[in-house]
Amino acid sequence: MDTARRRNKRSRSGCNTCRARKVKCDERPNGCSNCDRLQLDCSGYGQSISRPASSRPRATRTFRSCTECRVGRTKCSGERPVCARCRDRGTDCRYADGSAPAWQRRLSPGSIPSAPNRSFPISSAHAEMGPAAPALAWLESPHLPEKAKVAVLVENYFSHIHPIRCFAFLHRPSFLRRVDEELAPGSTPTALLYIVCALGAQFHSLEYSTVTEPLPPKTVLRSGHCWAEKAYSMILQELDKISIDNLMAAQFLYDYALRVNNFAQAFMLGGLTARMAQALQINLEYSTDVLCQEPGRNLSIQERESRRRLMWACFVTDALLGSGVDQLTLISERDIKIQLPCSERRFLQESPCITQTLNGNILGFIRPEAIPPNPEENMGIMASFIQHIRIRKQVLRYIKHLDTAIPPWLPNSEFTILDQACTEWHDSLPLNLQWTTSTIYTRKASSQLGALVLLHCSHHQTLCDLYRLGAPALFKLRSAIEFPPEQSEYLLKMRWDLFQAAKALAAIIGEAESHGPHILSDTWLPTITYDSSRIMLYYLTQLIDPREQESKDLVVQTIPYLQSNIRALKAMQALNATSESLANAAETMLRRLGSEAEIAEPSSNSTNRRITHTNIVPDDPYPPDPDDVAGRQSPPGTPAQSAPDYVLNPLTIYRMARRTIPERHAPERIASSRHGAGFGGSSSSGLSGNGTGSGISPPMLTGADELMLFTSDLGWTWQPAETAIGSGSAMENMGLHPWVGGMRLQGDGSDEGGAFG
Repeated sequence: MDTARRRNKRSRSGCNTCRARKVKCDERPNGCSNCDRLQLDCSGYGQSISRPASSRPRATRTFRSCTECRVGRTKCSGERPVCARCRDRGTDCRYADGSAPAWQRRLSPGSIPSAPNRSFPISSAHAEMGPAAPALAWLESPHLPEKAKVAVLVENYFSHIHPIRCFAFLHRPSFLRRVDEELAPGSTPTALLYIVCALGAQFHSLEYSTVTEPLPPKTVLRSGHCWAEKAYSMILQELDKISIDNLMAAQFLYDYALRVNNFAQAFMLGGLTARMAQALQINLEYSTDVLCQEPGRNLSIQERESRRRLMWACFVTDALLGSGVDQLTLISERDIKIQLPCSERRFLQESPCITQTLNGNILGFIRPEAIPPNPEENMGIMASFIQHIRIRKQVLRYIKHLDTAIPPWLPNSEFTILDQACTEWHDSLPLNLQWTTSTIYTRKASSQLGALVLLHCSHHQTLCDLYRLGAPALFKLRSAIEFPPEQSEYLLKMRWDLFQAAKALAAIIGEAESHGPHILSDTWLPTITYDSSRIMLYYLTQLIDPREQESKDLVVQTIPYLQSNIRALKAMQALNATSESLANAAETMLRRLGSEAEIAEPSSNSTNRRITHTNIVPDDPYPPDPDDVAGRQSPPGTPAQSAPDYVLNPLTIYRMARRTIPERHAPERIASSRHGAGFGGSSSSGLSGNGTGSGISPPMLTGADELMLFTSDLGWTWQPAETAIGSGSAMENMGLHPWVGGMRLQGDGSDEGGAFG
């Protein structure tokens, strides 16, 4: 019995090749029999242990099975050029030489640890993605390629990722110098270089797919995934080593996770970037010497500007994740005491300058003689986008506090002030940032067309969120505004403005799509495009009378915009995994637009007919979660619990992340309330179901549709909800809310961060 136990005891001292292949090694000195039989390089033993080889015959494994045997799921002898099975059957024997076995990757230096290695995959969706083209097989390698190919990937990053949103915190000349240093013999690439190459790999595959050979969208998304996983693993292993480089890498990993549909990872990375920024304290200027005129400075000009840009990138990420909800927001602009980014040209040339702060002022410690006459001229497209994000946060805060808001038709209302702030921001854009044909081609030549598209799309999307007051059944508003009969014209105009903003979005996105799919690279654009279609379809089917000839003409005029949105969503599939489901949902809505007819029900009054329209706009393009479908109600007389996921957009990052959590806790839902619905509710005045008073005949909704026909807030497919109930307890009962700030909302400008709590 003792002899049998010793014979069955597992050996852990086989050669490295057999250990990587996960096969039994006979531990023969000077090369095991497995490597000798397969003519492999026996890479040595971790511990040299000699023992006599067993006389018991053992089954042998091959180096690589042929394609025919792998498809047939049969044993392959591995003989070259023809295996035994194919020789006996007379079939064509082929080996996939372009793809190496997985065990070869485990033979790389340092990849055979003494303890089991933990992997941090970016997305399980990679397992479903097909192999890359043979010419792009190097994009699947776990190791970075040679210097020339890395240069191609870095160039793709700077052409397509660097300009959009607020990712332009890498100084190009300095980073190129770093790449040469990290690729030198004896050097180890950093997580930042790995994730930059991963993002550049997707655009390199997209270019190959467009010019050389069409590739499936999932194959393009898969490109460089090993490098992204490597960067993610390195960041987590060095979680206690907070540095500027790791924060930059985490920002890019956040964007990559959104592209591959890993919302849980993106949600956690968003919190990580906020905490790292706070720990590094880059929300403050490095010194009062903004112009870098004092001798002996520690940081260079480009390093200081790079830190400013990195802080603003963290601010934008946190703003899009939190959307004004206190529970989900970690960075307050009130705590950011740095100036806005300078133009890209000044950053590239390392030219120090004075710019404005977020509220339009100048840093208080700047000497008056150093302040230029027009500091806004030193700013570029990145600063304009940050200014708009601040206005958007104010709009979202207003939307979820409608219960105590001033009626929007009054001249001193929050709605009027925010609407004017949006208009003033748009009108203040310099000529080189306006949406004109000349600007489009100028920005395209400088690889900034994608940033220009996002800038104007975000503006019109914010208008859609502001004008949602006119369509409370389309958006999940906590407390809808009750419009009296005398404000019927005001309500009609607000609805028309909502439709026009959605139509403008479709026009911008359609123009961008004509310049190539890489222009639509930002991860927010799929949501904006889908929401544009939902708003236009809702207006055509729910807010106007389809029997009127004018309405029929409007439908015919709008269909090309809906078709353009579908084409754009399909074009985005190669760079954003979410686009596929959104494109299918938008296509289904458009198809139903032509097949579903209205149902007109005669009422007792022949002049007032109740018209109900078929709902062709889905709440959620994804299948419903069985755990969330049957919502639990609180027992009568007990206060109901509330959670953000019950009032957020089903496509937000928070909601999408929650879908992947098997142990998520689901508190009771808030009891449904129809107070102030304004559409078909018995408590509505002037716009009730009978249509009396205002002359408006809104659709009659029943059941759950009356409470909320569409749960999506249409503001962000992947952002937590603007309509969530805020966590703040102190609300102003008189006058404007303290959080209604803005470019012109601050009277004295004393608070450098704005009026946000």
